[in-house]
Amino acid sequence: MNVAVIASADATWLGRWRTIPGIEACETTGRVWVRGPGAVAWDLLPALARFTSDQAGRLTPLGRRMPTERLPGGAWLPLAEFLRVRPAAAALPALHVAPIAWTVVPSESFRPAQMLVLPFAEFFTWGITAPSVRFKGLRFAVSADERTCVLGNLLPPLRGESWCVQDQIATPAGWELPRGITPPLVADSMRLRAGETALLHPDGSAERLPGEAFVDVTRSALRATAEGLVTPFHVED
Repeated sequence: MNVAVIASADATWLGRWRTIPGIEACETTGRVWVRGPGAVAWDLLPALARFTSDQAGRLTPLGRRMPTERLPGGAWLPLAEFLRVRPAAAALPALHVAPIAWTVVPSESFRPAQMLVLPFAEFFTWGITAPSVRFKGLRFAVSADERTCVLGNLLPPLRGESWCVQDQIATPAGWELPRGITPPLVADSMRLRAGETALLHPDGSAERLPGEAFVDVTRSALRATAEGLVTPFHVED
């Protein structure tokens, strides 16, 4: 079995794995331990250390032959359950910042949208009945207030706020950056991390969307998200 340990601050990264069966997690002081099958892309995990585990729970660091420690004895939970009892992995924290002294302006030309923001209940109702072929290329994340951000080139035909996305920068449909201000300049000014997206609002505020909060749209992911919401939400069979 594969085992890795990551910093607790990086636990939100695990959101992209929450629908993969067989992954379990256990939190200790300042660390999150993760274990699961070898079929997962463990190299992508921001691991502090990686091991293989034998049936007795002894851990051998990768590249070595002798075990050096044991699995922690805390409560191991399936990853989806582990993420539900921690701060929401799909949280979209609002950071009201003004990276530089300007705001978005009305757009002079049409640009197709690549993001839709809408209530999760409406997205869930569509997704649980839509043909699975419509999910191709779509990813979603849900905030603590149940706003849902859906990313993709072929967005669902639902009412919501449409956004145009370019180089990690999203502006509302009908709005754009001022002339001479480019998305890479804004991304650099805001010090966006790889995979992170910034939503720039017309009032000058911004929200940052961590890339690890997004997962592919599948019915199982929709059901897992619905079951983890703070607000009671009925999931039909």
